[in-house]
Amino acid sequence: MLTACSLQPASNEVQPSSEALKVELTTGQFVDLPLPKQLQQNVNVSQLITAQWGEEKKQQLLVQLQVDEQRVVLAGFSAWGAKLLTLSYLNDETSNKIESSVMTGLSETLPKPEQVLFNVMLAIWPQAAWQPSLAKIGWELKEQGLQRLLVDEDGDVVISIDYQKKPYLDGKITFQHHRLNYRVIIETNK
Repeated sequence: MLTACSLQPASNEVQPSSEALKVELTTGQFVDLPLPKQLQQNVNVSQLITAQWGEEKKQQLLVQLQVDEQRVVLAGFSAWGAKLLTLSYLNDETSNKIESSVMTGLSETLPKPEQVLFNVMLAIWPQAAWQPSLAKIGWELKEQGLQRLLVDEDGDVVISIDYQKKPYLDGKITFQHHRLNYRVIIETNK
């Protein structure tokens, strides 16, 4: 553990572009990310993200999430306070870019920062912010009561998101990716 704190992070920078940034929904299927400002509020919260895949694999990550008009910043920390991953999604009038880094040696055991960003954004950005991007690929984000369903072009549920209460950041969020067989629980501390 002590040597992990002294290791240098591996960086991954996506070059600036004026085009929308894409993330992978499921194997081979990509979608444009909504803009940071489409959240329609500034946010500065701490979250406990628990990821579970398979029967026995489980990890927890303490995350600091900050959102303003031009950026989304995520920083993930271990239980002992070491910074394990960072991600910045920047958007201004001239470019969009994602910069991320994961502590060396942990890139195979931690989720990709971009995947953490996608999970958080799909769970808390307004449904309307996602619709134009999803419509381009024939997918839809349906919302009813305290549940969201991401449905593919065939009408099959790919992701289900269950909320404890509204506003969504005030309660526990359970995110289930049915095709990739993982579950993420997001608990926010404001």
